[in-house]
Amino acid sequence: MSAERIQIRLLERREWRKGLVSLRFEKPRDFTFKPGQFVRLGITTADGQYSARAYSMVSLPEDNFLEFFIVEVQGGTVSPLLVSLKAGSSVWLEPDLFGSMLPERLPAGESLWCLSSGTGLAPFLSILREESTWLKWRKTVLVHSVRCSEDLAYTQLIEKIRTDSSLAGANERELIYIPIVTREATQFLSQRIPKLIVGGELEDAAALKLDPQNARVLLCGNPDMIKETRAILKDKGFKAPRRTEPGSLLAENLWND
Repeated sequence: MSAERIQIRLLERREWRKGLVSLRFEKPRDFTFKPGQFVRLGITTADGQYSARAYSMVSLPEDNFLEFFIVEVQGGTVSPLLVSLKAGSSVWLEPDLFGSMLPERLPAGESLWCLSSGTGLAPFLSILREESTWLKWRKTVLVHSVRCSEDLAYTQLIEKIRTDSSLAGANERELIYIPIVTREATQFLSQRIPKLIVGGELEDAAALKLDPQNARVLLCGNPDMIKETRAILKDKGFKAPRRTEPGSLLAENLWND
């Protein structure tokens, strides 16, 4: 479709906690995408300037809406405006699609590990609702690291994926959900993802080995987590796919203000 930006209207706003929301917009006719891709949402800032930021879709390609998971960054330019939108408000969608964190780029294996921090959870909620994902990997580990337990969003949807007979609920399939809360005392794991990999606690929690021979990894979240985790996984033998060589690791770094 045309690369011109398109105005889209906010249909529904869900607030998980102050500054953390899901926004569901109308979807333009003929617009489609692959789970794992992202687009740019634009808005006019307080000084009258147009500014846009990248966000992954939570929704599925066949949905008649586009859903995004957005956190307000203190002092940010765009995110505070987006999280304060009311139903009926409009933003701009730049319809060009970006992102290479597509499961189709990785060969099948025993397990798929989806490692996320914060709103980096978003693309995995789309990816894990595609039956094609479950045809390639019998087991999937969904890791979501947050600072506080109130940031653990979409738990009902995750449970629905786990029990859906066309997804993880089918025979010999399994979704292993591992929440991590780093700044509160909870029943969950409490250290950052890189440290949990090094110490082996993440493998223990999943009861699976993070082995590049059998496991594939998708990474999405804040830059520090991505950088540290990718380096650790590289030392374990994980590598990005190349044109002539299949890989075992893909990462997406979306950091918006």
